[in-house]
Amino acid sequence: MREVLYGRNAVRECLRARRRHIQRLVLAQNIKPSAIINEITTLAQQQNVPVHEAGRKELDQLPGVHQGVALEVGGYPAVHLLDILQHADRLNEPPFLVVLDHIEDPNNLGAILRTAEVVGVHGAIIPKQRAARITPAVVNASAGASEHMLVAEVANLAQTLTELKQKNVWVAGLEHAPGAVAFQQANLSGALALVVGSEGQGLSRLVGETCDFVIKLPMRGQIESLNASVAAALALYEIWRARGYQ
Repeated sequence: MREVLYGRNAVRECLRARRRHIQRLVLAQNIKPSAIINEITTLAQQQNVPVHEAGRKELDQLPGVHQGVALEVGGYPAVHLLDILQHADRLNEPPFLVVLDHIEDPNNLGAILRTAEVVGVHGAIIPKQRAARITPAVVNASAGASEHMLVAEVANLAQTLTELKQKNVWVAGLEHAPGAVAFQQANLSGALALVVGSEGQGLSRLVGETCDFVIKLPMRGQIESLNASVAAALALYEIWRARGYQ
């Protein structure tokens, strides 16, 4: 499977992560030197990645805002749930996961993964069906953070959450709903998986019922909901704080 990553941050982080098979780096002819371009070319040289200089016509066939840089790579290296838990164990930290309940907007998925990587989430779980996958658009939206994140794709979210609970990981849903606990009153320390619902529907019924508890963010304005990626970012930072900024 071949993909084309575009955008300077996405390309740099893919090269830094060294998790994909990289076929070649594409640079615009006479691209203006800068710190990030120099870093990209240095990383490519260190990994013996062929460099191709492309003209404007060729570059304009690339997707998205490429900024004169693209990387031809193999498919995204998805992992298994056990890989994420083992990663946390190697760091001697209680597992910290984010579970995305059918997030469909690539920009939201990318933004959530970007925050998750910044606060030290050990891995993310996404469903295989009816949800955004880790595409080049998601990599670009995450500013390349998704290249460093362990992401497991699962067939059944509720079943996966049950498996996490059996491994002593608490599962907290994020939704402004009746019965939800204010986030500052919840115990968010220790092994925890935060479940973020979809943009339009929130938590699906079975996933919501599988959660150990549901937390909500305080609101005082007229609007009754936040963008999924914004809500996730606020909750992830609060969990990181509760974990003692590990």
